[in-house]
Amino acid sequence: MANETDKSNSRSASGLLRAAGQIGGWTMASRLLGFVRDILLARVLGAGVLADAFFVAFKLPNFFRRMFAEGTLTVALVPVLSDARQSGEEEAHRYLDALATLLLIVLLLFSVTGVVLMPWLLYLFAPGFADEPDRWQQTLLLARWMFPYLALISLTAMAWGVLNAYKKFALAAATPVLLNLSIIAAALWLAPIMDHAGLALAFGVLLGGMLQLAIQLPALRRIGWLPRISLDFKQPRILETMKLFGPALLAIAAVQLNILVGTILATLLATGAVSYLYYADRIVQLPLALFGIAMSTALLPTLSGHLSNDDEQAAGEDLKSGLAWLTWLTLPAVAGALYLAEPIIVTLFEQGAFSHADARATAAALQAYAVGLIAFCWVKLLATACYAGKDAGAPMRFAAISVGVNIALAIVLMQFWSYVGLALATSLAAFVNVALLFMRLQRRYGRLIDRRNLRRMLGAILASLIMLGGLYLLETFWAFPAGGKLAQAAWVAAAVGGGVVLFFCSAVLLGERDIARRLLGQSKGERHAP
Repeated sequence: MANETDKSNSRSASGLLRAAGQIGGWTMASRLLGFVRDILLARVLGAGVLADAFFVAFKLPNFFRRMFAEGTLTVALVPVLSDARQSGEEEAHRYLDALATLLLIVLLLFSVTGVVLMPWLLYLFAPGFADEPDRWQQTLLLARWMFPYLALISLTAMAWGVLNAYKKFALAAATPVLLNLSIIAAALWLAPIMDHAGLALAFGVLLGGMLQLAIQLPALRRIGWLPRISLDFKQPRILETMKLFGPALLAIAAVQLNILVGTILATLLATGAVSYLYYADRIVQLPLALFGIAMSTALLPTLSGHLSNDDEQAAGEDLKSGLAWLTWLTLPAVAGALYLAEPIIVTLFEQGAFSHADARATAAALQAYAVGLIAFCWVKLLATACYAGKDAGAPMRFAAISVGVNIALAIVLMQFWSYVGLALATSLAAFVNVALLFMRLQRRYGRLIDRRNLRRMLGAILASLIMLGGLYLLETFWAFPAGGKLAQAAWVAAAVGGGVVLFFCSAVLLGERDIARRLLGQSKGERHAP
C-alpha cells in the first residue's frame, strides 16, 4: 500500500511539473521577448522624464489588472468553476455567461471613470510628479491613452482562468508574446515617425491588448464555450464567486500596494529612481513567472479538483510536493541574480540613453529584490492553496499585515539606501506574508516540509553554493567584458548556462538521482507501466 501511495505521489508530482514546465516554457519565450522590448524601451526612453512618465502611466492599468483580473478573478473563478462542472458542462457555461457579462459591465464603467478622473489617480500614484509640470503632463497624457488596456486584458484574464480550469495552460502563458511584439513594433517603426515617442508606445500597448483578447476566442470555442450576454446575476455561483472575489481583491490589492508604495516613494527621490526600480523588477519577474506563477497556476485547478472530490490528503501531498520543487528551482535563481546582477543589467540595458551609472543603480535594486525572490514565489503558491480551499480571508489579512510592514520598512530604509531601501522593504515584507500563510496551511494539512522534501531543499542550497563557486572561478579566469555587446552577451550566456548545468550536476551528485525523469514527467512507476 505504501508503495502504491509513493507511485501515486510520484505521478502527481510529475504531472504538476509537466504542467508547470509547459507554462514556464511559454513564459520564458514571452519574457525573452519582454527583455527585447525593455532594451528598446531603454534605447527610446532612457531613464529620464519621459521614461518615468511612461512607466508610471503603464503601471496604472497593470496595477488594476493585477487586482481585478489575473490574480483575483482567476482564484475566485477556478474553484467555483470546478464545482460547477461537477453538475455538468451546461451548468458551468450558464455560470460563465453571467460572470462574463457582469465583468464586461464593470470594466466599461471603471475604464471610463478612470480616464475622466485620471488627474486624481496620478495624485495618488505619483504625487512627486505634481511639482514638475513636464513630467506631470507627459504622465497624464500617456495614462489616459493606456488606461483602456485594463478592460482588454481583464477580459483576456477571465478567458485564461477558464482555460486553466480545463487544464489548458499553454495559451495563457503564450499570449503576452503579442503585447511584447506590439510594443516592439511600435518602438521600431512607430516611435521614429511620431513626434511623441511615448504616445507611439502607448498605441502599441492598446494594440497588444486587442490582439491578446482576440486570440482567446478560438481556444474557448474548442472547449465548447463562447461568452454570451446573460443577466442571470442572481444564480448562487455568482454570489459564491463574489464572496471569494472580495477578500481575494483585498489580498491582491495589498500585494500590489507593496509595489506601489515603492513607486510612490520613488517619485519623491531623484529622477531615475522609478526607472531603476522598474527595470530591476522586470528582471526579477522572470524567475518569479517561470517558477512561482507557473507552479501556482498549475496547482490551482489540481488542488481545486481534489477538494471538490473531498480528497484533502491528495491536496496536501500535491501542496507539499509543489513547495519542495518550487524551492529547488528558485534557490539557484536567487543566487544567480545576486551574483550576476550588474553583468545582466549592463548587457541588457546599457546603451543609448541608458548610461553605465544607470546600469549600476539598477543592479543594486535588482539585488535587493532578489533577496525576496524565494518569498515572492512562496507567497504565490501558499495563497493559491488557500484559494483552492475557498479560504480567501486568510490571504487578505496576511497581505494587509505585510503592507503595513512594507510601508514602515520603506520609510525607514529609504533614509539610508534610497531606492534600494524601497526594494529591500518589499522583499522583507514578503517574508512576513510567507510566515503567516505557512502557519495557516500547516494547521489544515499538517507538516508541509517532511523529511524527504527537506533533504531536497537542503540539496538545492548546497548545489547553489557550488554553482556560486563556479561563477567565481569563471569571473577569475574570464572577467566580464567592459565593452562590446556580443562579448558581454556571450559572457552572460556562459555564466547563466554554465551555472544551470553546474547546479543540476551538483544536485544529481548530492542525491537528486531522478531529477531528469521528474522534469520529463517520467517517474519509474510510469516508465514501467503497461
